[in-house]
Amino acid sequence: MAAASFTLVLSEFIVIAVLPDIVRQFGVSAGTAGLTLVLPGLLAAVAAPVLTLAFGSLDRRVVLWGLTGVVALSDLLAALAPSFALVMTARLLLGAAIGAFWTIGAGVGPRLVPAARVTRATSLIMAGISAGTVVSLPVGHLVAQHWGWRSALFGVGALSVLVLLLQLRVLPRMPAGKALHAGDVLGLLRRPRARVGLVLSALLFFGHFGAYTFVSSYLGDRAGFSASTVAVLLLLYGIAGFVGNFTAGATLNRSLPATLGTAAAVLALSLLALGQWHAQPLVIVALCAWGIGFGAVPISLQTNMMRGETAEGALALFVTVSQVSLAAGSFVGGLVVDHAGVATDYFVFALPAMAAVPVTATVLRRLR
Repeated sequence: MAAASFTLVLSEFIVIAVLPDIVRQFGVSAGTAGLTLVLPGLLAAVAAPVLTLAFGSLDRRVVLWGLTGVVALSDLLAALAPSFALVMTARLLLGAAIGAFWTIGAGVGPRLVPAARVTRATSLIMAGISAGTVVSLPVGHLVAQHWGWRSALFGVGALSVLVLLLQLRVLPRMPAGKALHAGDVLGLLRRPRARVGLVLSALLFFGHFGAYTFVSSYLGDRAGFSASTVAVLLLLYGIAGFVGNFTAGATLNRSLPATLGTAAAVLALSLLALGQWHAQPLVIVALCAWGIGFGAVPISLQTNMMRGETAEGALALFVTVSQVSLAAGSFVGGLVVDHAGVATDYFVFALPAMAAVPVTATVLRRLR
């Protein structure tokens, strides 16, 4: 399952590395090519609850096989596409798979390991996100540079097929149990823990992606790092994300509010520091702290949402809110950068993370 989450994120973000090639190949604008990122994210927000309900009582092993197959199909279809419209169709297929996977795939940890190891198993599955994020840009760029952008997508598609073969061999039967209905999902909004979790998800994903979308511009234009150094720093950021993810996996069973509150505080302080500093050694320290802070956020939020009788329904709402917040943060961040600069952007998007700290420390702690 960690390999599946890695492949899914790699499929989602590798297109960033080949966007210039897509622009040249099909003669579209950069903004139009960027829809290959934005629209799949928005579709994932819709697909998460809709497909979770549609899958009903299907064995979750069969569902995961199908989702991984769709990921492979989307990668291979995009690699072979003779037109931009077909590339976009392939990316929309991927968006549907993303929404359903993060609802169902991220929640199967309790089905695979003993109860005492559930949090660590979930952190391992979530580590695939960090790994995919770290390698997608440098690997995609390297492969596209030497063998063409279609080869990069072919490679990810082949990896998806390999993961599917591994799933066919090792995943146990996972009966769905009671089928979810729309009322089960929407009824979660009446639960205080779920409402608070969704508010925190919106704040933290909006704040993070409003800044992270422009991290390369920040490191190159404001901090003055060379292009090769920026690539190394992004790798360092990804490694810090691993540290944050596994640290949270070790501390969540002791205190979820303390883990999430600390992560939100580190995230906010890192963005504030980056907005004020431009000395390179201090920037590196703040960037690593940012990676550690946000690395702990997804697993903490998912753990909070999964603590209930309808974990899949709760995760469906979480995916919807996080994907919409991701898209909104990137869009609003672009407006802030265009009108006020990247330093102001980092200050502005530290504020949602700061707001999450007292919510976690008071409301979520009281609901525990």
